Amino acid sequence: MEVIIHRGMRQIGGCVTEVRTAETRLIIDFGSDLPAEDGTFPEEPLLLEGVNWGAPGYDAVLFSHYHADHVGRIQEILPGVPCYMGSITKEVLRILKRWLKSDDLPYIEQASTFTPLQPFFVGDIKITPIPADHSAYDAYMFLLEAAGQKILHTGDFRLHGFRGPSTESIITRYVGSVDLLITEGTLLGRSAAPLSEFAVQEQMKELLCQYRYVFVLCSSTNIDRLAMVCNNTPRGRYFVCDSYQREIFALIRERSKSRYYGFHKALVYGENLALDRGFVMPVRKGPFFKAVMEKYVERPEALLIYSMWDGYLAGRDLELLDFVKPFMDLGKMEFVHSSGHASLEDIKRLVEWTRPRQVLPIHTEAPEALEGVGAELISLPDGGVLSL
Repeated sequence: MEVIIHRGMRQIGGCVTEVRTAETRLIIDFGSDLPAEDGTFPEEPLLLEGVNWGAPGYDAVLFSHYHADHVGRIQEILPGVPCYMGSITKEVLRILKRWLKSDDLPYIEQASTFTPLQPFFVGDIKITPIPADHSAYDAYMFLLEAAGQKILHTGDFRLHGFRGPSTESIITRYVGSVDLLITEGTLLGRSAAPLSEFAVQEQMKELLCQYRYVFVLCSSTNIDRLAMVCNNTPRGRYFVCDSYQREIFALIRERSKSRYYGFHKALVYGENLALDRGFVMPVRKGPFFKAVMEKYVERPEALLIYSMWDGYLAGRDLELLDFVKPFMDLGKMEFVHSSGHASLEDIKRLVEWTRPRQVLPIHTEAPEALEGVGAELISLPDGGVLSL
């Protein structure tokens, strides 16, 4: 097998990985680039012959999860190149694109789905989707096997979330040792270890009890965080959201086997609710939520909890900065968040479990941080070829 990192050796988001044999060529993730520190985007998006220009030349594109930096350019993929994603990922994207009235919806509808831990073949490559703990609910690693060789591509993952403790047993049973570990390294350039979701929950509990009107700014698809907020809404207070968010909740409730993701308290804002008794409300930037928040920002019992990456407020998203400014100016915003990405210690543990001969970090700005991790560290230029 051969591996080409078309994009991602020195950047976070927008990574594109190719794995090929003499018979088969496939791509893992084809997403949008994240904004630079000044909020701008690269002027020249990746053009890959056979994927998004020219004649179809690949056997499949696999999507690890529904975040835009992994799936955001699906509409560019040439007809005739099959796309694969998790079934919940497809449903989440279908709901999102329908609410946005997006032109991307037909491309989502055409995607095939796979089943967790159930192998399938693309050409002569055997692919096993391995469930991963991430801030996207339906996220996967991919185990790729061909010609007696094994590659594990992690996608985005972490071990400090609610589902992290089950990762070791899954890796041990379904993956074992591999020849090459392609791992995300988003946090490799950062010194502080992320909080666990359990620690975030304790901080959330305290704030939700202290304030009567609590707005929680987080992604509408960060299901673990939203379930945490819903389940810890104090007795006697409402948990309110908009109709789009409740549709996402209904999907997860239907597809999940855990009562933790039931979202039974969720009510749509404005349904003749006696809101003076207090509420907790997940919000997103936009005029609807901004108008609601303006009604409460002056009240002493109101608080905004910011539960997203703080980099968005450092110039990468000026619209979001404007959205939170009224609460920030009054000193009524608290930052409570945990990353969806693996720490250095998480990656070291994954190396111990998979015992790779080689490690190839992507989705990172500091790949050198994996020096001495216990396997040969591979560095490639974007577009470089690694032969196993």
